[in-house]
Amino acid sequence: MAEEARKLASIPRPILIRGERGTGKELMARFVHRSSDRAEHPYVVVNCAAFQEELFVAEMFGHEKGAFTGATQERKGKLELADKGTLFLDEVANMSRSAQEKLLRVIEYQKFERVGGNKTLEVDVRVIAATNCPLEEMMSKGDFLPDLYDRLCFAELQLPPLRKRREDIPLLIEHFVAQLHTEIPNLEPTTFTDGSIDELQAYHWPGNIRQLKNVIERLYVSDEDKVVHSSELPLEITSLEPLDGSFKDKVKAFEQTLLLSALKDAKGNQRSAAKQLGLSYDQFRHYYKKYGLGELLA
Repeated sequence: MAEEARKLASIPRPILIRGERGTGKELMARFVHRSSDRAEHPYVVVNCAAFQEELFVAEMFGHEKGAFTGATQERKGKLELADKGTLFLDEVANMSRSAQEKLLRVIEYQKFERVGGNKTLEVDVRVIAATNCPLEEMMSKGDFLPDLYDRLCFAELQLPPLRKRREDIPLLIEHFVAQLHTEIPNLEPTTFTDGSIDELQAYHWPGNIRQLKNVIERLYVSDEDKVVHSSELPLEITSLEPLDGSFKDKVKAFEQTLLLSALKDAKGNQRSAAKQLGLSYDQFRHYYKKYGLGELLA
């Protein structure tokens, strides 16, 4: 994926980045920008979901003094600010039809007017857009302009979810830990045991890279002995409930989750965990051996 993005970086055409939430679409857009000959020029981000139509148009195109109530001075829009550089349109599917039509013209001709102005301005902007929405379905319903899709999609980068590239997780953990150590140098570095990394790789990560980053940051800051064991991972990570499987598989996963949770609350004391669950010590030991909880807690 990185090699494909690096090749596209040298071509001054729009790119559409697609993928589930949290898969790193903006990180990929920044990578393309930094790998291009525009790297020394501005990289400007617009969250298309953050503005109502009128505000979005003013944000994109800027406005002249007196263009509307409160416009006390001239203001450049994102397009002007991104001149010679890259404009990243996040959540591009959230724009109104009218805003889509205006954006289509800009991408095609690289010309526009500020709100309240009549002077045509020209820019040289490379557009990268991102979405997790089903654009094909939106186009069939008339919610997204096919012509805009065609302009944005000179090339498409489809980012796979983290569960489809589990082999990247150790590298991502290493990256986030190094980043945190740089940002918070007064904290002693935190390491992760092989067992905890195995658990993190086994989890299905519905929130993808963003969720992984959040988990690593929480553990980095909160872990007292600065060595993260699998028993210290959040319950949502160590819950063994399978996404698919038979009734027996789901019952087994639920039992494992209950047992592991009790052990964590009891700080590894099996008698306390058994009491918490209303089991005898012998019953608890049976489940402990049956499910190999010692290995899961390693």
